Amino acid sequence: MGFWGDLPTWLTTLAIVVAASQFLLERDRRKEEQERETREQARQLTVWTVTDPDPRSRSYGVILSNTSGSTFHDIEIQVRLHAQDVSPLALKILPPGTFYVEHAPQESYTWRFPVDPLHCDHRELRPYMKSDKYQVTSLSFTDNADVRWHSDDRARLERA
Repeated sequence: MGFWGDLPTWLTTLAIVVAASQFLLERDRRKEEQERETREQARQLTVWTVTDPDPRSRSYGVILSNTSGSTFHDIEIQVRLHAQDVSPLALKILPPGTFYVEHAPQESYTWRFPVDPLHCDHRELRPYMKSDKYQVTSLSFTDNADVRWHSDDRARLERA
């Protein structure tokens, strides 16, 4: 009889344990989903090195592509050109779109203003894909959720 008297207590305890487990699992699932959504915006910013191979207008620079639909802030890009690290490219804000930024070491600002690559003076911008002498070595930026991100030379994205 004592066992049956405790049955409601046991069932209540079991229900509480099941409810708590469900709550914890749902909380972890929501946290993972939020992290995935946050990371998804950050993944939509890509940068790579390019050149215009025309000997008359030979230039080097980077293409920035923001396909997120939102702005990024406090962008800093470390670049290697001709196997030398050059001064970083720093931007306060990057709107959605694709931009070409030419490296101009002979000028007071070593990077020119970002322009649409389809409407710049260089007809053919080619990405460097076979050499580590020309590459983006580091990318740091803040997304519109105020999360700071860092990407290395292999484009491994991590929270900063």
